Amino acid sequence: MVNINVQAVVEELKLDRDIVGFVDIIPCGEFMVNTLAILLDGAADDRIPELNYRTPLEAIRKPFIDGLASRGIYGCTDSKEYTHLFLLELLTGNSISIPRGVVEALSFNISLDSGYVAYRLSPAIIENGFIKWIYNLSKENELRIFRAVNDSLRYLESPKIYFYSGCKGVLIVKSSKILDFPSPPSPSMLNIDLDMFRDFITSIASKANGLTLIPWGGGKLEPINVKSKVKLLTIISKSPSVLGIGNILGFSSIRVSNSVSEGLDKSLEYLKTSNVLLHVEEIDDISHTKSFSLKMSILEDIDLKLRSKIEEMEGFRVAIIIDHGTSSLTGKHLDVNVPFTVSKVTGTLTFKVRFCEGIGDYTPLKSLAEVLFNGY
Repeated sequence: MVNINVQAVVEELKLDRDIVGFVDIIPCGEFMVNTLAILLDGAADDRIPELNYRTPLEAIRKPFIDGLASRGIYGCTDSKEYTHLFLLELLTGNSISIPRGVVEALSFNISLDSGYVAYRLSPAIIENGFIKWIYNLSKENELRIFRAVNDSLRYLESPKIYFYSGCKGVLIVKSSKILDFPSPPSPSMLNIDLDMFRDFITSIASKANGLTLIPWGGGKLEPINVKSKVKLLTIISKSPSVLGIGNILGFSSIRVSNSVSEGLDKSLEYLKTSNVLLHVEEIDDISHTKSFSLKMSILEDIDLKLRSKIEEMEGFRVAIIIDHGTSSLTGKHLDVNVPFTVSKVTGTLTFKVRFCEGIGDYTPLKSLAEVLFNGY
């Protein structure tokens, strides 16, 4: 056992005394136990001037996650532009590209018949030839878009839309071709012909104060022959792109409305019988609004929730992984190496390092499953 002066650590990290001393996190690998891997979507970030040029991960108090990094395996790995691409490489060991529209359609168990294409739909406005993606719509604007969509579907051939949060959705449309639209989150020049979507997009905008829905990530459902390296896994998320990957790889996929509370409770239930991957999408959503304070708040809430579940996690392995950075300065995704950690939980807490960007040995994403999951 490594001896650490807890009082000195408290003073150095400015942590409250009442959050110290509840769990010891020891290196993993002693027994074949299930792993709860928590994917903090977009948690990596730029250095923020208001935080003395630290990232939110560096600045916040997170003793549970820092404890994992201090006593277990701690390193960095590759990021990917989108979560579904990160998970495909993590779980299969190969860099695989499946269109976002197809992945999300499969999360709803939609069967794409011959001659149909699936697209992801995202709220946006078009100004001066640029697409600006919109996040955190008000309820009033969501209703405007819903009403406008109902009046505009007639411009498409045999359309079906499956909406989920924030007016995001999956569009199934009859078509012989796939249009390559720009994708979020960065503002994009609209440099393609809107073709069959022109009237649909402009009609929504005319009825919703300039707000509209842009299709992207289009694809046809073709045979997908991929196998996971992880033999037993339950995937829990509110995101269709993550649940779709679970369905593609043949895993049990559980849809939740809130990743932090409901998602963690479900994860601990399923952890007794399988490895679990819990995807926390809310961090990325907040990052796109460019509020570092809100991002810090949700990260601290996650650590607090984990601390409240210590007894239920004892004896299991817990991993923290991040798919990419999302800048609180620009709202854009960041192509940076991202941190990870994994350890078995038992005993009393000791910690000496912060889990954050730029620290730890590098492990390729294609090899990370072997590190995270015993008996993968």
